[in-house]
Amino acid sequence: MRTDILPEELLETVLGSMTAAAAERLRAEPGLPQVLSRIFAEAASLRSVAPEPLVFARHLGAWLAEADDPARVLERLHARDLALALACALETPGATELLEEEVLGRLRVPLSRLHPSPAFVDEVLQTLRANLLMPRAGGPPRLIGYAGVGSLFHWVNSAGVRLALRMRKAHGQEAQVDAEVLAAHPAQGGLELGLVREEARAHVRAAFVQAVASLDDEDRELLRLHFVERLSLERMGTLYGLHKSTLSRRLSGVQALLEKRTRRCLSERLALSSEELDSVMRAIHGRLDLSLSGLLAAKG
Repeated sequence: MRTDILPEELLETVLGSMTAAAAERLRAEPGLPQVLSRIFAEAASLRSVAPEPLVFARHLGAWLAEADDPARVLERLHARDLALALACALETPGATELLEEEVLGRLRVPLSRLHPSPAFVDEVLQTLRANLLMPRAGGPPRLIGYAGVGSLFHWVNSAGVRLALRMRKAHGQEAQVDAEVLAAHPAQGGLELGLVREEARAHVRAAFVQAVASLDDEDRELLRLHFVERLSLERMGTLYGLHKSTLSRRLSGVQALLEKRTRRCLSERLALSSEELDSVMRAIHGRLDLSLSGLLAAKG
């Protein structure tokens, strides 16, 4: 396919797969033929794995019909990734091998952050492959749901992270194992208990352990990635498919919840007045997160 001219048939196929109103708005966009020429050239770069141009045109048009701003989607479209996902869904020879090489094979590192066991990572990847590539009852493979917004790697990676969190929880990988690690080996630079009277220190630590164990699996994982793996909000946003400001608010909410539950657990352990409890919490306020490296780093 030539990259400088878009065949009229492909242009009309894309527009014909959209609603009439959306197609007319897109047709009026300046430079549309050139943008689509680039997109089809990127799709064709898959060579023998590339879907037939008319098939890809209909697929692209169907996704553009769902977009609020089709022109903006086209500007940012990961066309080669969209074509690869479509080729896999169509069971094009060589497509799944390319997906394995470019996407699935790169997931071992991020998945190993969630659990260090190679067997667990293998199990997640095997399940993820089946989820993405196997036809669903009455419908196409889940991979057909990739719309080309954001890279295919990040889209599959987000699905893999969610799957791994669910599987780890189903396997009983709860925080209590890590809580016992902290109890036996307090983290250096962890809870600043020097400001708490000696007889209360063990109770403060135990209350914190209990509070972390009470968080749901995804909240604990969010804390672990940020405080143990030291991932930036930008990197975590990529991992979860969220804006860093959204993640920042969520992290702040989880930390506030952790402190609230630590206070509640501590009140159940110690017969302190409200004023005394306030004093203890002030002593450790803002320092609870420092213990998360000891509590969440070791994975059983």
